[in-house]
Amino acid sequence: MLRETLVQLEQTVKELADIDLALDEASIVAVTDQRGIITFVNDKFCEMSQYDRHELLGQNHRIINSGHHSKAFFREMWQTIARGKIWRGEIRNRTKDGAYYWVDTTIVPCVTDEGKPYKYVSLRIDITKRKEIEETLNTLITTLPDLVIFQDAQGKWLSANHAALALGMIDEHTYRGTTSRDLAIAAPQAREWLQALSLVEEQAWIDGVTKEQELEIRTTADDLRIFSFRCVPVFHDQGERSGMMVLGEDMTERRRTEAFLRRADQITAAGQLASGVAHEVRNPLSALKWSLLLLQSKYEQEGLIPMMLQEIERIDTTVEQLLTLSRDRVHSFTRVNLPNVLEQLIPILRAQATDRGITLSLSTEDDTPLIWADENQIKQVLVNLLKNAMESIPAEGRVDVHVVDRQHRGVTVEITDTGVGMPAEIALRAGEPFFTTKPEGTGLGLMTCHQIVRQHGGSLEITSREGQGTTITVTLPTATDATETCPSATGAF
Repeated sequence: MLRETLVQLEQTVKELADIDLALDEASIVAVTDQRGIITFVNDKFCEMSQYDRHELLGQNHRIINSGHHSKAFFREMWQTIARGKIWRGEIRNRTKDGAYYWVDTTIVPCVTDEGKPYKYVSLRIDITKRKEIEETLNTLITTLPDLVIFQDAQGKWLSANHAALALGMIDEHTYRGTTSRDLAIAAPQAREWLQALSLVEEQAWIDGVTKEQELEIRTTADDLRIFSFRCVPVFHDQGERSGMMVLGEDMTERRRTEAFLRRADQITAAGQLASGVAHEVRNPLSALKWSLLLLQSKYEQEGLIPMMLQEIERIDTTVEQLLTLSRDRVHSFTRVNLPNVLEQLIPILRAQATDRGITLSLSTEDDTPLIWADENQIKQVLVNLLKNAMESIPAEGRVDVHVVDRQHRGVTVEITDTGVGMPAEIALRAGEPFFTTKPEGTGLGLMTCHQIVRQHGGSLEITSREGQGTTITVTLPTATDATETCPSATGAF
């Protein structure tokens, strides 16, 4: 009987030794008394901390405190284990020579029969490599200009980069653990696109494949952006949901460029068509005009003839606009002072504006750089745009003209009116051949403006809100930039 007991005891001791060896190899182990004073550390603890055992015994864990965590973090930990509860968490510590390392920590209180802790056993696993990879990934994601959102299997947001939070003006401290649909309620400023995004996410889960969709997002009153969202569902090997990654790319500039190129193609096609049509129309039109002039000399009392001549003049003006689109003209490019050009034009147009109850104002900046342009062509663009702005105001209102030096972007003229404005879908089409909102318009004037600005190496953008007015922004390169890069700087289109 004694022999069997000794054999069993020897076997138990060996098992304990094997367990101790396994723990010593795999885990960082420390034991403290109820005050937190270290009474035992294993070899792995000494190896990771770079302290000798005698340097650790009798100390508390402040000896390896890195200063990374707040006092509240450790207060919550001590409150948990003091109640006899197990605490788990990730802690960043510091070695004797000042290097940092991360450990996944479990602290187990050993309690008396009354439930009061008399010592604590902490088991730690080195996760430094994993944390370094996570920090590198987080840094990469945070600095990405694109939106990045990670969700769990229930669609709850786990993390999101700054771009995603900024777009929705979402509080970085409260978004975790909520779905896109929940956030749409909590963040009313982003409600529309978050609700639309949640539908794309649901469809991606249902179909089990990546889903893409473009959404229009109004970031400010005057800025409508286009984002392409890609929802990528991730599944476990058993087919169960694991999580989802949502990527959002700002496609606004790309779509604007595509629209610009489409418009340029339309203008080219319209110019080719216009050339043929205009020449075919102009010859019989001239014959009609001279015939009417002869009739007018014989029948001066007839009131219909002046009206007919007026209509012919209007047709002739339209034909001239068509010919303008198709002509390859050689222009005189010089250094032009844009504020001076406007200071010449505004007084001429102000009389017409005053008659209609419209206030026409001009503001410029000092030392605005010169632009490289054909002055007459730029005058044509400005007169056309200013007249359009005044004609959009049904009663009293304002047209404000600002000249701004955008430095490396060139010189910008902003023409803002308080007219009737346009819906977004109409504003996007403004400048298309023969598209107009005026009862008697042809749509060729604004298209000609687009063409002239484009040939000067500049840009023309229209932003409008129905019932609130329109802003047209014309940006032209400075003389130095244009002479280096503008394809028309040689003097011919």
